[in-house]
Amino acid sequence: MHTPTAPPVHDVVVAGFGPSGIALAAAVEDHDDTRPGAPALRAAYLERAADSAWQPHQVLPGTDIQHHFLRDLATPRDPGSRFTFTRFLHGSGRFYPFTLLGGYVSRLEWSEYVQWAAAQVRTAPEYHREVLRVEPVADGDGVVRTARVVSRDPRDGTLHEHLGRNVVLATGHVPRIPAVFADAVGERVFHASEFLPRMQALAASGEPVRRYAVIGAGQTAGETVLHLAAADPAAQIHSLVRHQGFRLYELGHFSNEAYFPEATDYFYGLRGPARERALGQARATNYSAVDPDVSTALYQAAYQDRLTGADRLHLHRRTEVTGVEATATGVRLETAEVFTREAGLLEVDAVILCTGYTEPELPAPLAPFAAHLRREEGRLAVTRAFRAETDERCEVGIYLDGMTEWRHGIASATSFSQMADKADTVHRDLRRRVEERPRPAAGAAGPRGARPAGADPGRHPVPA
Repeated sequence: MHTPTAPPVHDVVVAGFGPSGIALAAAVEDHDDTRPGAPALRAAYLERAADSAWQPHQVLPGTDIQHHFLRDLATPRDPGSRFTFTRFLHGSGRFYPFTLLGGYVSRLEWSEYVQWAAAQVRTAPEYHREVLRVEPVADGDGVVRTARVVSRDPRDGTLHEHLGRNVVLATGHVPRIPAVFADAVGERVFHASEFLPRMQALAASGEPVRRYAVIGAGQTAGETVLHLAAADPAAQIHSLVRHQGFRLYELGHFSNEAYFPEATDYFYGLRGPARERALGQARATNYSAVDPDVSTALYQAAYQDRLTGADRLHLHRRTEVTGVEATATGVRLETAEVFTREAGLLEVDAVILCTGYTEPELPAPLAPFAAHLRREEGRLAVTRAFRAETDERCEVGIYLDGMTEWRHGIASATSFSQMADKADTVHRDLRRRVEERPRPAAGAAGPRGARPAGADPGRHPVPA
């Protein structure tokens, strides 16, 4: 009689194979490359998208990245790594032409680099795997030594599971939808993270779409305004910002040392109120502002609009949206001047929300582990190595990679500046834990009687 083989227990299951996940995989494989005789780390990489394209719906013509290209997925950790941007340039045959460009790398080329790096990872990632939940699996003694990661294939809804002694959540921040827009989100009101496919769908609808409202004052908002103006000379573009206008990033050399690893060490050592103040000081280096190129281009576009009398670029300064009504043919926005509270009304065909992203306090897939996660100052307790602290009944390592800006500082989340260094920190801690704990036999799901903590032992852990 054939007995089904139990799924293997991985040393680590990584949820998310965007830049953070790729950087971690690079650290893992660079380490294994230097130790050919030692056991390789058993890893599984899951990604809900069809590939590892970086911000695929926001790669607009003429846009570039905001960090130095040497702060890539590997160079700060190991300049000799096979995952560096310079190795990518050399392999593409563009090394020397690139050196004549100066300035920053285009988003298009950086996205190509990220996908190239993903393809260099020997352990093939599993795409079309949206992680739904991470479940604790208790052994017979009640101690949780394994996690069951349940994912769904968005194409057909099938469920899949992976077992891991450690889990890394590298799924990033989630789009921020202001409350006033929450009920209106749909075909005509959407977040900038969906910009290109939503614009394509509107164009395919056959309905005239010429009047746009762009909400926000950050780099994405500025680039979106410029893109819309260039794409359609007849477009009417309304830019709504809460203050005087588009502001520049804080570009001071000393201010931007906030993206150095030692700044993260300092920030991590602060207590709650002090951390909040320090993060507030650093926010101007990355949020609600634009770079000099975009600021200049926006001002020139506004000046040219005034000079020619085209009246197509409308800058609504010190303006906030107080009400939204979306219909099948358009969107009606009620507005108010921030200081005088003078009311206004604006009717457009589409609204693009360039309103940034939020960091989940407890990532949704971790809900089954909530009882095992320790708290500190009202939030998850997280080590310097980005590992969530757990109670004495849990030995599974849970890492929050790119989701602890509140604890590690502004460089630890969406910025590429410490992507490689962060991966190195997680990998070192992970490797130490794996080497200290003996592995279960290959193909074993865990000790006899192991089951999801708190689950009915008679039920299959993945519902059909």
